[in-house]
Amino acid sequence: MHRAYYSAIERGEKNITLVTLHRIADGFGVSMSKLLADLG
Repeated sequence: MHRAYYSAIERGEKNITLVTLHRIADGFGVSMSKLLADLG
């Protein structure tokens, strides 16, 4: 995935699917639940 896409996600300009969330979590080396648990 391109860095501009990640940036748009961070700014709230793009909505992501569960598949994309899974790819991001894999990139960070964590589970999806761990990635979401850190939100708040």
